[in-house]
Amino acid sequence: MLASLAGTPGAALAEELVPPATSTPTPTPTPVAARAGAPAITSPSDGVFVGSSNTSLAGTRSAGQDVQVLDPAGGDPLCFVPDDGGTEWACTGIPLPNGPSIALRVVVAGEPDLWDEITVAVLGEPTVSGGARGQDSSNGMVRGTGYPGASVTARLSGGGQCVSTVDDAGDWVCLFTGPLQGGDRQVAASQSTGYSSPSSSNASEPVNVFFDVDAPTAPLISAPTSGDRVPLGGADYSGTGETGARVTVFAGAYSVCSATVQTGAWRCSGGGVAAGSYSVTAVQQDAAGNVGPGSSPIRVAYGPRPASNPKPSTAGPTAAPATPAAPVPPQATAEATPLPPTTAPEAHGPGRGTGGTTGDWDDATAFTSAVAPPGSAGPFPWLQAVLWALGALVLVAMPARLLAGTISRSRDGRPLWHRMPLTGRNRAGEEFEVAPAVRLNRWLLGGAALLAAATLIMLSGPVTDRPAYLRLLVAVVIGLVVVNAAGTLVPLWWSSRVLHTPASATFLPRYLLLVGVAALASRVFEIEPALVFGLLGSVAVADGAPAHRRGQLAAVRAGSLILLAVLAWLALGALPGATGFVGALAAETLNAVVLAAIGSVVLVLVPLGSTSGRRILAWSPPIWAGLTVLANTFFFAVLSPVVANWYSDGTVTFLWAAVAVFAALCVGAWAWQRFVVPALR
Repeated sequence: MLASLAGTPGAALAEELVPPATSTPTPTPTPVAARAGAPAITSPSDGVFVGSSNTSLAGTRSAGQDVQVLDPAGGDPLCFVPDDGGTEWACTGIPLPNGPSIALRVVVAGEPDLWDEITVAVLGEPTVSGGARGQDSSNGMVRGTGYPGASVTARLSGGGQCVSTVDDAGDWVCLFTGPLQGGDRQVAASQSTGYSSPSSSNASEPVNVFFDVDAPTAPLISAPTSGDRVPLGGADYSGTGETGARVTVFAGAYSVCSATVQTGAWRCSGGGVAAGSYSVTAVQQDAAGNVGPGSSPIRVAYGPRPASNPKPSTAGPTAAPATPAAPVPPQATAEATPLPPTTAPEAHGPGRGTGGTTGDWDDATAFTSAVAPPGSAGPFPWLQAVLWALGALVLVAMPARLLAGTISRSRDGRPLWHRMPLTGRNRAGEEFEVAPAVRLNRWLLGGAALLAAATLIMLSGPVTDRPAYLRLLVAVVIGLVVVNAAGTLVPLWWSSRVLHTPASATFLPRYLLLVGVAALASRVFEIEPALVFGLLGSVAVADGAPAHRRGQLAAVRAGSLILLAVLAWLALGALPGATGFVGALAAETLNAVVLAAIGSVVLVLVPLGSTSGRRILAWSPPIWAGLTVLANTFFFAVLSPVVANWYSDGTVTFLWAAVAVFAALCVGAWAWQRFVVPALR
């Protein structure tokens, strides 16, 4: 019965599943008078047990006869054997239904009175469909189909088995117990019934199943944030998790909504929560069925903000409405996994807020978990990020350079914008008797610019009156100091030590405009994590320096910012956790460094005007392209939750179409000026 498995992967496992051969008593068939010229079935014998859903029949016939095997269910014939001049016939691979008495009849074509029939018991192989939910991964549970009421034994390659009974619908499921190592394993199954005893069916074809016995890490909730107030009609919840896992959000005892994590991010909407303040947590169950711990709880108030001076109630105490029992997410393990605690809100000490009060210094903000650290929510979608980075290079950066060059040549190198007088006529500086001179302390000027930039960046997301946002302001200021120090000190050191060319740092007030535009875009388009530009100045070599030194210095500056972003991201993974004031401050500082460093380098690498990208491109186009792809790859990996949202709401199609149109217009303008205009002159 194992001939179909011999010589194939998993044959050894199939042999393990077949019990030792046991002689089953075969009832002696009642003699039937032979019909002259009728065919006969010689194999298998009448009354035997067949342990496969496909079998072979063989027999004899008279010369010149065409024979066929009829379907026990009354359908088309199972087999047709034309006359070949011989007196023997055979059919292989005949599908048979399961049952204790399956009649197999062979007849001569065109002569239905010439026939022979045997009755056999058939129990074919069960099937193995995979893990607990039919997928190819499992936490130790497997399932499949079989004969209703049969006892199924599933075995693992290398040892381990579990037993289950097939239900009336033909399904079975069982859990492997004992120590179970993760990885790819082969699973096969056999089944037995009362009419097959003491024999059982053949083993099924082995199925590869990936066993994942490790529970996922806790997911992160990025919106809403602790201290927020959401309407009773429903709210949006979002965060990061393990790709492929199912995240369920709980507000106290209420199961609010659930969603599948896509490319490291999840988002769902739900309501139905009674008015009050609740501890909101999220739990995720991976594709194999393992349930991880709950996320760090955040305090969220549901319902309208209470009046500032509510009138005291004269009514007596009333019973609180019953709180519905916490629904248990689907479990795929033998024992229930405890859900996050859903006890009543604990009393807060001085300075702590409950619902509509001011909150605490230790509360989380949008920057506490803005970037998913390595290993916390599955691997970053690097391949997708590379594709987006190549798209940005080909459809945005390069066409923008072509358009800028086209405009510059059309104006004979004249700048696009001219300095406009503030009064009705131009006056030379010599006409002033006393030239105005305003001297500001550079440290004061730098500090004010730094504080203004930090405030704009903090406003890229929702801000409340909680003390935690003062902590966030401090964290962003520290992050900007680190980013600007790396973007200034490293190029200055390189220019002095390697290039031996004097260089200087320059404060650029117009960069504050870029900071504000990036913050405004993040707020308007709800980009989470936020798009951040954090540079406040530039580094330039002395006038007259050759172009290759300018390009090299710009490349060093861009490379230092990329390296800083990667190091800060790795430091996020090594951070013990954003608990308490110090932990939250450290997490927010690292998140600010990652976002400001990578956001800044992506923008300055665009080869327009006198940016670093323009200088690098003039020096070495391959190095510019490499740095641009590298920076944009990490940039889109960091913004993977935003990209996932673009895919889910269909925005990605519009974005690709928009950049394709932009690229086409830029290339068209360049081609017009390059080929058509000279021909018209």
